[in-house]
Amino acid sequence: MKRLIAAVLTLTMLFAFASCKDGVDNPQNTPEVVTDSQGETVTDNAGKVVTKPANTEISVDSEETTAAGIETTAPETTIAPITLPDSDPATWTKEQVVEFYRNAAINSKSKKSVQKMTLKEMVVNDGDGLLGNLVEMITPFLISALEDSSTEFDGITGGYEKLVPEDAQSARAYRSGEYIVVEMTMKEQIDGVHGDLHSGTVGHAISVVGDLKVVEEALPNFEIRFEEAEIKLHYKNPTLKVKISKDGVIEKGTWTYNVYVTAENLYIGGRRLPLSATVESAYGTVDYIITTGGGF
Repeated sequence: MKRLIAAVLTLTMLFAFASCKDGVDNPQNTPEVVTDSQGETVTDNAGKVVTKPANTEISVDSEETTAAGIETTAPETTIAPITLPDSDPATWTKEQVVEFYRNAAINSKSKKSVQKMTLKEMVVNDGDGLLGNLVEMITPFLISALEDSSTEFDGITGGYEKLVPEDAQSARAYRSGEYIVVEMTMKEQIDGVHGDLHSGTVGHAISVVGDLKVVEEALPNFEIRFEEAEIKLHYKNPTLKVKISKDGVIEKGTWTYNVYVTAENLYIGGRRLPLSATVESAYGTVDYIITTGGGF
């Protein structure tokens, strides 16, 4: 039974993790190390490395370096230039739509976003055997638990500063009163164990799971042999729809996709206890949605 519990715990983490990683690890929110004009790391009077809020500009004049340290100017938030065009947004090219959205996302870092996920299914070993039956039995409770959970974070989701027109399957914009609405469908993305949170077509626009090794870090008493397993995360139906104000800020928005997770030959063992299990096959589906301003 302990082996079954260990396996179920790991699989639960795996599928739940498939749509609950954002905000905290968002690179737009991570402080950056300050360097001088020679590329050297800047330190303060106490010898500590100087950092700045992400996406801000700090100028460092190497000639103003003194024995007491290096003086820097106060950081200023980088604002992307937004010019509302006179032309009808409905006539914009994909390149124009993507650029307009990217700049609006950069200017919306003060917004609050909410992330939710729904576990649609989780099947292990085709539902056969003790492990398969146990997972089938507890899945409704996992679905209920995930539906009641949500995460709030600062800013707009995704690695949007890397977003390029080639990431989008389709993109269009149109006026709605004093707002401009942008709708995009991204190209689908498939990752393995070592994905990157803000890489790829979906990662740029919405963000993805990232590196699954974090699951093992969250379960330090278990050994999970990801490298020996076959794991795929397929991001399907990735879309976004936002309403952008005349000031170039995203007032409302919804980002969503379905992630299909498959795993084969996944070994799970205890580090201090003599227990282990190998999941021959498992698959699950998680619906992922992020909203800003209540969604749109």
